[in-house]
Amino acid sequence: MSLLRPALLALLLSAPALADATADAREHVKKAQTHYALGEFEEAAREFREAYRLREEPALLFNLGQAYRQMGHWQQAYFHYRLYLSKRPDAPNRAETESLVEQMRRRMDEEEEQRRRVARDPAAARNSEDVLQQTPKQVAPAQAVAPAKLLFRPTPLRVAGYVTLGAGVVAEGVALLMHDSAQSSADRFNQKHAAGTLTSADAQLRSDAESKGKLATVAAIGGLLLLASGTFLSFVF
Repeated sequence: MSLLRPALLALLLSAPALADATADAREHVKKAQTHYALGEFEEAAREFREAYRLREEPALLFNLGQAYRQMGHWQQAYFHYRLYLSKRPDAPNRAETESLVEQMRRRMDEEEEQRRRVARDPAAARNSEDVLQQTPKQVAPAQAVAPAKLLFRPTPLRVAGYVTLGAGVVAEGVALLMHDSAQSSADRFNQKHAAGTLTSADAQLRSDAESKGKLATVAAIGGLLLLASGTFLSFVF
């Protein structure tokens, strides 16, 4: 039972930290979506990055690709679209994401060709820039796709996951209390045994220690199962 207490403490400490990280990630996503709606794509990308650091949700990679595409950062958009597909091969928007990947590849090829033209003929490149300055730059409109998928929606399965996580934390707390009580009974029994003062009534101390130890183990295992199930429901759905 000596190894049970540190394990239970680690679980109890990690569960709130996990919940805090999820809440912080959700706040970054909300800020990012607001920035995106206002056309503040650099700020949106920053908030999406912070959210992804806290919780590696694949949809955030797609959102990053969208923000970078809006800024004309084709290489960054290309990178994040492809990473999104690698993390989420069964993505529901896989077809349109693959189309965006191809668009970004073409944009990068065009930029590379422009750099080569500049290297070959700097004078011609300057003339091209003069013409561009006289003619308003035409920017292709963004493809009509959802720019920032709404994450952390309170779906029934996700709500059930949060409830299950809470039940798991409670079960682990009960296991910790039962473990402490069992350890206390065992310590008193051992002290009396060492002092040679055991009586027939003290046999109850040993029985209590064993029964409470078993209950602590059952509660700990049940709590682990609840935490695992809650984590799966909360983070997958």
